[in-house]
Amino acid sequence: MKTKNTIILLVMCSFFWTSCNDVLDKNNLGAVNADTVWNDEGLAESFLNNIYNSNLPGWPTTSASVTDNHEGGGTLLYGELSAGSAGGFSGDYRQIRQINILLENVGAGTIDTDAQNLMIGQALFFRASIYFDLISTFGGVPLILKVLTDDDELDIPRSKTSECFTQIMADLDQAISLLPIEYANAGSDYGRITKGAAMAFKGRLLLHYASELFDPTQGAAGRWQEAYTTNKAAITYLKANGKDLHTSFSDLWFDESGSNPEAIMVRRYTTDRGNNYNGGCRPFVVGTNGEYFNKGTVDLFNAFPMKDGKIITDATSAYTYNATTFWLNRDPRFTATFAYNGSVWALNDPAPNRTSDLEWSFQGAATEAQADSRITRSGLNCRKAVDGSIAGGSDALRSPTDWIEIRFTEVLLNLAEAANEVGNSAEAYTILTDIRNRAGIDAGGDLLYGLQAGMSKTEMRAAVLLERRIELAFEGKRAGDLKRRRLYASVMNGKIRKGYVIKKTAAFDALNPSDKVLDDRKALEAGVNSGAIDLNDPAVYTIYFTTILRSVERLGSEIADGDVVNYLDHYYFRDIPQNDLDRNPSLIQTAGWPNGSFDPLQ
Repeated sequence: MKTKNTIILLVMCSFFWTSCNDVLDKNNLGAVNADTVWNDEGLAESFLNNIYNSNLPGWPTTSASVTDNHEGGGTLLYGELSAGSAGGFSGDYRQIRQINILLENVGAGTIDTDAQNLMIGQALFFRASIYFDLISTFGGVPLILKVLTDDDELDIPRSKTSECFTQIMADLDQAISLLPIEYANAGSDYGRITKGAAMAFKGRLLLHYASELFDPTQGAAGRWQEAYTTNKAAITYLKANGKDLHTSFSDLWFDESGSNPEAIMVRRYTTDRGNNYNGGCRPFVVGTNGEYFNKGTVDLFNAFPMKDGKIITDATSAYTYNATTFWLNRDPRFTATFAYNGSVWALNDPAPNRTSDLEWSFQGAATEAQADSRITRSGLNCRKAVDGSIAGGSDALRSPTDWIEIRFTEVLLNLAEAANEVGNSAEAYTILTDIRNRAGIDAGGDLLYGLQAGMSKTEMRAAVLLERRIELAFEGKRAGDLKRRRLYASVMNGKIRKGYVIKKTAAFDALNPSDKVLDDRKALEAGVNSGAIDLNDPAVYTIYFTTILRSVERLGSEIADGDVVNYLDHYYFRDIPQNDLDRNPSLIQTAGWPNGSFDPLQ
């Protein structure tokens, strides 16, 4: 690539941090001389920004569908994957090539050394991230650490997974040495990878590498200790530089200042470069092509403990669980994560979608047939990180809310899990009680916030995974947890995910003489808002609504379970697409797939 006279430089002027106006005044960016790029900090940074734009994670709107937290999953969960369905292989290598171009060229020009080092650190971080995605999907892959030309050997075999992981750690270590605590331009550079983000990311990767995905027999000496040491160092560093638990579980998503203590790794959004998470979680508004994101399952709802931190079936809890008004006296994170039928949820939706701040998810609640057909099959909507002040409809599909890919709580949970595995359950207890304290759970007389005293390593492992499921719900982490700890068979196979169907009664229809649901709904709203009707009283709630369990599996309904989950063991590592095998005869297919013999555990 260094011998080429020009490179094609794709520059987007709506990047997250800087305007491209100064750059545009200098050159025609359709085809820029390579020497010019690597001698101009603005152009080189624009090249780096493209790497960010292509590789920085955004809102994980579909990740929950391959877990026990949501419906869906398709062929992956029903054991019907076809060969080559993983994809992503060639695309990842195109991104690695762009990164290698920067790494080889940025130091060859006249850009200030400090600026070069910052760019190299960020590029190395992304190369490590992409390679980890590759080995998590396929196992070991070809390691390409330079820009290949026609003079190079292009048929490169797969390296061992362990060799790839060693290179990933080397890239991250070098990135950590080059990255800053924070950037000089804290405003426009907010969202760039910092030293703390890279340290936390390294801790996440080591947690995965120590888990059963890469070590099914848990016989690899030292992996959990390394994960513990690295996550401990990350927490120490982050705390020393102002990071900690945000004071509010529900509000942390809307603190987009550089001082948000929870935000470690962030992708920024604006109204011009928005995301569709907001519109996909809130109730459907006709004409906006809204989606079905994050509606939850009854199993997830039941995972949230009571207000004293004890599970809903614990007879020693200070609170009594009621299956009708299941939202009462729960872990406060429940009502911060879900909006249930009759809950107060202020949304800036147009009338008649909203005629008060009350949420309705019963069948027939909507006033338009298309919207009514989109009522959640779980009976609840996700309100986590949803900004209700954004206007419903098309505006909600362009949400400017930033995505926090790594937040401080996850790093704490990574440390708790590793601490337990190396025999330090006391530290795991401290972390879990700190998180539950922030959530608003009652401390209890033993100050354990509902946790069982004296847990074994196995029990604490389950407690940490449960806390991850609750705290990080719909943040794209549950799928990774099920995969890295090889839990699909024990947690999901043969099971039926369920939701609630909420139906109105004859008493609801009698609230207003007209035959319009909207009039009845407004009458109910008036009664609830005046205090005359208390839907938190189970006896009152059942006057107006009935709640029925239904399967949300494929072909499932109120009366039929539908297809059961059947995640196959060889899905943990996927097959390389055939067209990539055809282009590189040195590649060996992954074991467990047709004609496959490559061992992803080496």
